[in-house]
Amino acid sequence: MELFLLRETDPDLLVRVRHDVLTRLRRIVAHAEISEVGSTALAGVIGKGDVDFGVRVRRQDFERTRALLDRAFSRNPRQLSNEQFQGYTVDAAIDVAIQLFVADGDHDVFDRFLSALRSDRSLVDAYNALKRQWNGRPMDDYRAAKDAFIDGVLRRTREPPAG
Repeated sequence: MELFLLRETDPDLLVRVRHDVLTRLRRIVAHAEISEVGSTALAGVIGKGDVDFGVRVRRQDFERTRALLDRAFSRNPRQLSNEQFQGYTVDAAIDVAIQLFVADGDHDVFDRFLSALRSDRSLVDAYNALKRQWNGRPMDDYRAAKDAFIDGVLRRTREPPAG
């Protein structure tokens, strides 16, 4: 059973891996919007020592982009694979994941979630508390709790302010 484990990453190693993967992605899918979308994308958010990248494309470019990424990276069998989303793993010195998704599609939520965390420090604190609570516990259970947290944050960002 895989466990969720919080860990720090050597900052120098993170910078090197981030640069290498971004350079590679920009060469392979120059037409896409590429951004860092995981815990390392926002100062103060703790994580499991990995780095995540989002590759955002227009709907009409999704299949072509997936074919390009399929040649360069391994699909992640533990992640969703459909006509709007594909997860990949990257062979690197630390865990690296790539999320390919359709712009304005069902899974285009990464920027909204990170923006909500940037605008409300209490959300960062709550997110970190959730991660600490699940440290050392089953990864699948952590992912379910994390998904519920993210869904709650995203619902709040869609609702008009009270008053």
